[in-house]
Amino acid sequence: MNRKLHILLLASVTITAILCLTGCSAAKKNAKRDLSGEIPTDIALQTPAQRYTALCESYADWQDVTMPVRVSVTSPKSISLSARAAMKRDKWISISVRMLGFEVASLFVDNDSVHVVDRYHKAYLSESIAKAFGSAGVSVADIQDLLLGRGFVTGDAGGTFTLPLATAVEFAPSTEGLMILPALQPKDFEYGFIMAADANRIAAASVNIKDKHAGVITYTDPIETRQAGCFAGESSIELMHGKKMAASLKWNFSSAKWNTGEERSWKRPSGYSRIDATAIISKLTKL
Repeated sequence: MNRKLHILLLASVTITAILCLTGCSAAKKNAKRDLSGEIPTDIALQTPAQRYTALCESYADWQDVTMPVRVSVTSPKSISLSARAAMKRDKWISISVRMLGFEVASLFVDNDSVHVVDRYHKAYLSESIAKAFGSAGVSVADIQDLLLGRGFVTGDAGGTFTLPLATAVEFAPSTEGLMILPALQPKDFEYGFIMAADANRIAAASVNIKDKHAGVITYTDPIETRQAGCFAGESSIELMHGKKMAASLKWNFSSAKWNTGEERSWKRPSGYSRIDATAIISKLTKL
């Protein structure tokens, strides 16, 4: 495996990790996606509170899920790889990237850290979630919602959008759609969501870690699952860190297995050297 392909391979999981660690810029400031569409009459007549209620009613609880996912990096270079994702609700996220049937890289997120492992070069990186966000209170459940296209409120009193959390959010109109902004923003970052103009679903999410990164996440191909309600079939991520980095995660919900009691944990691989996330990002921006 040549050096450039190695870096692109790491990009597939590292950009996913960057999403978990750094997110995107504030929707109310920097979301520039064309999320507009022909607005159905029933949507146009609904109040923001009614639309929020319909959104909450489209969600259902889940305990764990495993499914295939296609990880595609589109900038600074292009590569697309198959992967397998597993998640335990509010406990951990595991994504295994494979080539020719062998695991070549993996991502594991728990409530303390994000870990990326490069099997080919026997290297790994580990970053603290709290350190990356500069704030406590970001949970694995929040990151799962961010990856899968659901709205949420951070903090112990938060969680995935529900009717009782209606008092914790504010609504604002925009040309892209209805914005839903948590009323109490964390000290070190801002975040928010945009509902699609033509449907009661989340069309974009954003997180702005102050003085660090800018970008946006858009959600397409909405999926209705029998087990857990609505999710985004594809999450497209754009980050700016001196140079644009972009990737997408296409979830294969048709092959998902729900609530099987899946358990995973991460252990530092023996004999592997630790590498720095900043160094990987620097290499990506020079491609």
